[in-house]
Amino acid sequence: MRMLNNIASGGVLYLKPMALITLLLLLSHTTIGQVKLDSLINVASLKVYEDPVVAIKMGEQLFDEATIAKTKIKALMLISNGYLSKREYEKSLEYSMKTRDYFDESDDLKIQISALNSIGMQYQQLLIYDKAIENLDEALKWAEKVKHQDSIASFLGINYAIRGFIYREQMSCEIALNYFNKAITQFKITLAGNKTMNANLSILTYNKGNCELQISQKDSARASFNKSIAYAQVVEAKSLYAFAKKGLSEVYTVEGNYQLAINELNDALKASDSVGDLVLNQGIYKNLSDNFLAINNRFEYQQYLGKYLTTQKQIRKKERSTINASISSLIEETKLQTNREKKELRKLQIVLAILSFLALLILLTSVNKSRKKYKNALKNLAGFKN
Repeated sequence: MRMLNNIASGGVLYLKPMALITLLLLLSHTTIGQVKLDSLINVASLKVYEDPVVAIKMGEQLFDEATIAKTKIKALMLISNGYLSKREYEKSLEYSMKTRDYFDESDDLKIQISALNSIGMQYQQLLIYDKAIENLDEALKWAEKVKHQDSIASFLGINYAIRGFIYREQMSCEIALNYFNKAITQFKITLAGNKTMNANLSILTYNKGNCELQISQKDSARASFNKSIAYAQVVEAKSLYAFAKKGLSEVYTVEGNYQLAINELNDALKASDSVGDLVLNQGIYKNLSDNFLAINNRFEYQQYLGKYLTTQKQIRKKERSTINASISSLIEETKLQTNREKKELRKLQIVLAILSFLALLILLTSVNKSRKKYKNALKNLAGFKN
């Protein structure tokens, strides 16, 4: 599942080619010192969907340039989201977990909430749902400390959205829809002052449409997919547009309007050409083959079935590496927990050592005073006898 690749950073934008060239020039010259690194990270986030390799390289350079914890956390999240977009889940989780190293150095609640949401999303992608919920719950605890809740609407939206994905897999679409709707409400709060939330709303309405179609709410699903298309067009997000078009085609297929479905899928295929998302392409190829079979076009059916099977093999190869990533992430988490416990134990040992030393010092002082009193008493006794 590709969706939600980058919303954990709090917002998604997209770069036009000239803007990207300008940014790369800024990064390669000394003028970078005159531009806020946080702003550059926000701009670099535009490329996470369309060119994750560029986003990762930018994140690495910005991390090296950063001198404060908040900016380093943002850069690590940018790199993590880049790897997530490439479906390299192990690397993505690795960089997300590194953000925790800087929590104690930052007093920015929002960046910590965002990082925890991101970690939760990594675990959700790896199907480690208990760890995902654990981090999402921790994020909500931090969120409760923020006075103005509207200021963290996008972060709450992300949190609810990830929960929706988890509950869709673990429970039912009815429960997931409740969280998708809560997420959409939060994103709409942010939309008033941040048009980039259109991308996040495209993601959520697409997933909402999928759930509605799954429980046979065809009209609601059609409305959700059309909204997803409209939101994607605002930010010119080809991948989101393609996913939404694919979703809309599925409504037509269920209704038996196979040619309309094929038309939507052809639009989706054109948009996905430059994206390179295997899961997206697999879905489009599968739907095209099914619809051509339905209208008895054997040639096109065979063509797209072949493409579907080839893509499926590529995805399975990546899935095997994902299983390894799941195991590695659990081992890494255990190591981190053990290290944290060791640090706490060391602190406790130091405190106990200090207390023991003070207790011994007090005891020795008391014994010394007692000896002096005893000697003085003996002297006084000897003088009394004389």
